[in-house]
Amino acid sequence: MIFLRSAMLAALILLCHPAFAAPLQVSPISVDLTAPSQTATVNLRNEGDRPVNVQVRVFSWTQVNGEDQLAPSRNVIASPPAATLQPGTTYTIRLARIAPPLTSGEESYRLLIDQLPEVNIRRPAASVSMALRYSLPVFFTERAAGADLQWTIRRSGKTLIAEATNTGNRHAKIAGLAVASKAGKVSFGEGLNGYVLPGTTRRWIAAAGAQPIQPGASVTVTAKGDDYAVNQTVVVKP
Repeated sequence: MIFLRSAMLAALILLCHPAFAAPLQVSPISVDLTAPSQTATVNLRNEGDRPVNVQVRVFSWTQVNGEDQLAPSRNVIASPPAATLQPGTTYTIRLARIAPPLTSGEESYRLLIDQLPEVNIRRPAASVSMALRYSLPVFFTERAAGADLQWTIRRSGKTLIAEATNTGNRHAKIAGLAVASKAGKVSFGEGLNGYVLPGTTRRWIAAAGAQPIQPGASVTVTAKGDDYAVNQTVVVKP
């Protein structure tokens, strides 16, 4: 089992910030299939003026102590596993789950798409060759599965800690997480905060500064998902 946190962070930067536009474009940026569906496609497009070599792999995705962990997958395959995209062309990657359809809960995967550095290309001595990676979440879910988040808010010095425990059997996507009281509001970021997989707990930390959100205060936790909104009132713990 391997940790790919830094790679996934790099992928998040690529997917969320147009200023970091790369020749290789990927769509969609996530895959969410409901049983009995077992297959999906992901399109790769080369917007550059040189050929792009890519490697495609699928990993099972779990979370332990709030950390993402990936391991090679046997239940889901990507075809083809490698390709060369000519300038201005689009290539289709096919995903297939080869195990029997799910009857309960959810399986989580990450599709890693690596843009490999060009070989045999002369570059200036001061130039840097970067290998880019996209990390796409892939979910196979039984129709009745659902997320169930329980929130805990703690004040620690000048920081506020938000913990979400998912007691359901489907992932929860968290974006725009914030904690507010009558005295003020603390934001944990306007964009995607991350995912909470079934049976796991994720933690986020934000600077609270002089905000008068202290232990014992009643606060409202708000966030957005794909098709739901979080709005839960809790009491801040020390």
